Amino acid sequence: MNPQCQVVAPVFQEYSLKLTRFINSRVSDPVDSEELLSTVMMKIYDHCEKLEDIKNTEAWLITIAKNTIADYFRDRQRQSGKQHMSDVLIDESSDAYQDLEACVPSLIKKLPEKYAKPLADYELRGIPQKQLAKKYGLSESGLKSRIQRGRKMLKEMFFQYCGHLVLELGCNDCDNC
Repeated sequence: MNPQCQVVAPVFQEYSLKLTRFINSRVSDPVDSEELLSTVMMKIYDHCEKLEDIKNTEAWLITIAKNTIADYFRDRQRQSGKQHMSDVLIDESSDAYQDLEACVPSLIKKLPEKYAKPLADYELRGIPQKQLAKKYGLSESGLKSRIQRGRKMLKEMFFQYCGHLVLELGCNDCDNC
C-alpha cells in the first residue's frame, strides 16, 4: 500500500455520509447509489497522492462524485437510450447554483474581519449601508469601498475554493458576479 494513501480512510470516513446523501439525491436506485459510492472511493484511492495538495477536500470529493454520476448517466443513456442527458444537466446546474450559494457564508468568514463583518451585514443580513456606516464609524463612501474590496476578495476566494462549480456552470462573465 502506498504510504500516502493511508489518509484515504479517515477522509472517506469523515465525508462518507455527505457523499452518500449527495449521490442518493441524484440517483434513485439504492443499489446503484451504493455502487457509485464505491466507485468514488476507488477514485479517491487512485488519486490519493493529490489529497495533501487539495485546499478544499469536500469540494474535491463532491467534484469526483459529480463526475462519477455523470459517467453513470452517460452509460445508462448509451445502454437504454431512455435517459436524456440534457435533463440531467439542467438538474446538475441548479444544484451547482445551490452549491455556490452555500459557499458564500463560509467564504465570507475567511475574509479579514474588517471586510467580513460589513460584507456579511450588507449582503447576507440586508442592513442598509447608511446604518452600517454609523455602526462601523465610517463614511458612507468609506463603507462602500470596504464592501467593494470585500467583494473582490470574496470573488478571488470563490475561484480558489469553488472554481470547479463556476466552471461547471459555464460562467465566463464573472466580472459581473
